[in-house]
Order: sequence, then structure tokens, then C-alpha cells
Amino acid sequence: SILAALTVETVFTLALALVVLNVATTKAQEGNSFFGLAIGLTVTAAAKANAGISGACFNPAVGIALPILGEHFDDIWIYCVGPLLGGALAGGLFMLTAKGDEF
Repeated sequence: SILAALTVETVFTLALALVVLNVATTKAQEGNSFFGLAIGLTVTAAAKANAGISGACFNPAVGIALPILGEHFDDIWIYCVGPLLGGALAGGLFMLTAKGDEF
């Protein structure tokens, strides 16, 4: 359904963006060697969990390109709104939970 696709695109984009913000942008994690693994595993888990629901795009550029290439435009807005909303929520949550001098 449309609501399920929008929800999973938002939630998994939120998860991915939050992982990236926490492992790759804070001073506390500067110089770590695990950020690629954390991000890669998050993408893999999200794609596996979401592939049958919305296609697991998590990126508006990919979400727009796939329907254009397939000439199927009906639900293209889901792949714009979901990731943008998820990214905004992740940014807000990160700002609320991170210490001011961490980033």
C-alpha cells in the first residue's frame, strides 16, 4: 500500500541518516575505522527488510530515476517525500541527542 511504502521509506531513511550522522560526523568518532561497516550493514538490513514493500530506495535520486526509466510515474512522490521526511527527522533527532560540541 501507499502508506506502507511511505512509512518504510521514511523509517529506513531515518535509520540510515542517523547512523551516518552518528558514526561519520561527530568528533567523538573521528578517525574510527568502523563507519563503513556500520553504514553498509544499515543499508543491507534496510534493503532486505524493505525490498518487497517499496523497493528500498532511501534516496530521492534513485527513487525518481527508477520510475522514469520504467515509465511508471504514479507513486513517484513516495520516493521524494519519504526520504526527505526521514532525513529531516534524523537531522532533528541528531541535533536533540548530540552534545553541542560533538559536531
